[in-house]
This record gives sequence, structure tokens and C-alpha cells, in this order.
Amino acid sequence: MKKNILTFLAVVVLMAAFSGNSFSQQKAKAEKDEDDEISGGFYSNHTPGTWDAVIKGDQVNIPFYGAHWSFGRNFPVTELGTLPVGKTGTFTLTREAGKMTFRGVFESGFGHGSYIFEENTTFKNDLAARGYKGLDKQLMIDIFFTDINRGYFDYMKANGYAEITNSQLKDLAEQNLNHKVLADYFELFKTEGYGHQPIDKIVELREHGVNAGFVNSVHQIGFKKIPLDQALELRDHGVNAEFIGEFKKMGYGSISLEKAQDLRDHGVSVKYISSLQNMGYKNVTLDRAQDLRDHGVSPEFINSIQNMGYKNITLEKAQELKDHGVSPEFIKGVQSQGFKELSLDQAQELKDHGVTVAYIQKTKAKGLSNIRTLDDYIKLKETGF
Repeated sequence: MKKNILTFLAVVVLMAAFSGNSFSQQKAKAEKDEDDEISGGFYSNHTPGTWDAVIKGDQVNIPFYGAHWSFGRNFPVTELGTLPVGKTGTFTLTREAGKMTFRGVFESGFGHGSYIFEENTTFKNDLAARGYKGLDKQLMIDIFFTDINRGYFDYMKANGYAEITNSQLKDLAEQNLNHKVLADYFELFKTEGYGHQPIDKIVELREHGVNAGFVNSVHQIGFKKIPLDQALELRDHGVNAEFIGEFKKMGYGSISLEKAQDLRDHGVSVKYISSLQNMGYKNVTLDRAQDLRDHGVSPEFINSIQNMGYKNITLEKAQELKDHGVSPEFIKGVQSQGFKELSLDQAQELKDHGVTVAYIQKTKAKGLSNIRTLDDYIKLKETGF
């Protein structure tokens, strides 16, 4: 978490985190999906065992801080009981896995303080009887926040998951795969015909931010029956419904998921194509845009060439110039040597033959009276001079 930040900025971050009904988790790495967002701290210089909070409506978002981790969860206000407002006090959160005692204060909808977690030894012994042994305090905290209880195991068994290994229990807890989240996945598998998916696949989907909302959003823009592995790949490459929908609105209605992924991988955005169109290149196909991007042809590069007087430069010529290393600076340099009517083809030919501005200047300094044209410089360079 960033330290020594202004309180005002931190408040803004917290409000942004809450606005998406955020659940967030950050341990060795930040893991995010559409419902998860890393929460910023309201106060600086956090130490293990401290918390921040922001209240909005009937929900409280609380980022917690540990020795090597921080994460935030949402809770109904009713589950936390009476909150201390205006003066320091305590409140508790009790679940089968244990009890968390908070000490702190709330003012104007924001709170901060410290917490202590107490494991429920009876419940921990029950887990041991089920075969889950060697559960450290951090895992018990994750189990507590995910609200894994006795009914949780009954629910999993009823849905075909009678056997849950130690490592799977850890993953379920760390990924906050609570009853509600699992219910959403089971409904998704049913409605989409994905069948019975193993726990490890559910964990993978959760880790990568693939949930019912993501799949349904892609459906809504025209793509049905998406394989789970393809949904994972799309998510990993940053392709979502909004990204695809923007291209459809531009007129690329036949765009495929594979092409959308290619475009994202190659840095082709709607903004990139719009910039080209605004410069007069109206009929740019997606393949052409991708090819141009791969060759480093940017709107800025084309614009700089146009501003030098080459108004009618084609996309093909722009790509050739880029491939041959012809830059606006090179063109300006040659023009400064007296070749004001330099064409783009001539600039490209000079570059291909290694005729640089420095070479032209060096040749001029030697007073060679028979070297006057650009072709003369090219021929001279070919002789090894």
C-alpha cells in the first residue's frame, strides 16, 4: 500500500473502491475481477492488525492490513452491529470460524482502528476431523472472511464436491469463493452447458476474473456458447465486451473473438483506427490496422510527415518509410542541405544506400564540384567514398 499519501486522495480511492461493491485482495500479487478492486488506505503508515472503512448505504467496505498482505471486504452494516461513531469503541464480527473484534471510530462515514482475530477452536477441530490439518492463522482468517462453515461443506457436497483437498480448501478461502459466488458459478455452468467443472477450474476462473457477468456481457454483443478456456484467454488478454463493442460500433460488425484478441495483443484500439480515419484514411480494415501497428506506423508519425508538405502520403508509403528507417528528422536534415524538393521515394533511396546528412555535409566540405544531385551522392557512396 502506498504510504504518506494525502488523506483527501486516500478518501477518493476508498470511495472509488466502494462504488463497485468492491471485494479486494492483495497478498503476493493483486488479484482482480469485475467485482474486485484493490482498496486504498484511508490513513497512512498502516501496521499489521489495523483497518480502514467507508460506509455507503447498508454496506461497509473494510480494508484490512496484515504483516505481508492487505485486502478488503464488504459487510452488511447489520452484520457488524452498532458502530462506534464520534468516539472510540468496539464492535465484533462473529462467524463459525472465529470472532473478529474491532476497536476504532467512525466519523462522517469513514472509520479506522485496529482488530484482533480469535479462532474458534471447536470449528478448527471440526475441520481437523474432516481431514483439514495444519491450518495456520492466515488461512483461518481467509476461511473466516469467506464464511466457510459447516453448511458450506454440505452445500458443496450437494453440488457434487464431496471431496475437497487441503490445497483446494485454501484456494477456495483465498479467492473468497463463498456460497453466493459459488452459486453464481454453478448457475453459469448449468445455463451455458459447461457441465460439472472441477474445483480447480472454478478457482482458475475466479483468479482470472471470469464470472457470469463477464460471460453474459460477451453474449450480449453477439457471441454465444463461449468455451471456458476461451473466456479465460480473452480475459487474460484484456478483451472484454466493451473493447469488442467499440469496434462493432465503428462498423466492424463481423469482428471475431480471435481477431479482437489479436488486436488487443498488437495494441490496435478504436482510438488508433479513429485517428487514421480522421486523417483521411477511411477504409482501414482490421488486418491493415494491425499490420500498420506492427510496423510502428502511428498517427503521430503520419501527421509529422504530412506537416512537412507530403499531404498525399499513403499508408503503404508510411509503412515503407518506417520499415526503411526514414524519419521526419532525416527528411528535414536532407532538405536543410539544399534539397527542398526531396520526394519520399528519394528519401527512402538515400536511407537504403546509407547516404546520411552527415555524409552529405562531409562530401560538401571536400569541395567536390561534380557532386550536385542526390543521385550523385548515392553513386559516390556506392564507390565506397
